[in-house]
Amino acid sequence: MEDFTRLGYCIVAGSFVAFQFSFSALSPQLSLSLSPSYSSLPSVKQSEWNSRCVSTLHAMIVGLFCLYILWFDDAVNANPIWGDPWLVKLNVAVTCGYLLYANATGNIF
Repeated sequence: MEDFTRLGYCIVAGSFVAFQFSFSALSPQLSLSLSPSYSSLPSVKQSEWNSRCVSTLHAMIVGLFCLYILWFDDAVNANPIWGDPWLVKLNVAVTCGYLLYANATGNIF
């Protein structure tokens, strides 16, 4: 198995764990500290809010990766179709972890 393939699987797993942690612990704590009325929301609304926070976090991470790749990755700029851009693979692995998290928690589409 290729070295990056193993690393990719680890990144997918790490991404899943990080997004799940963000949903379960980080978003509720941050939301509670920024808005005391968060605690008065019904649990369904809190879950939806946490899901949206994690979705926004994912969009920011992937969007920044995309901008960096677009502006600075020589492999993509030299040959956008057949190049071997490892940053694109990294970005896809992060997205796969996010999609697994969203599917596991039922927060997809």
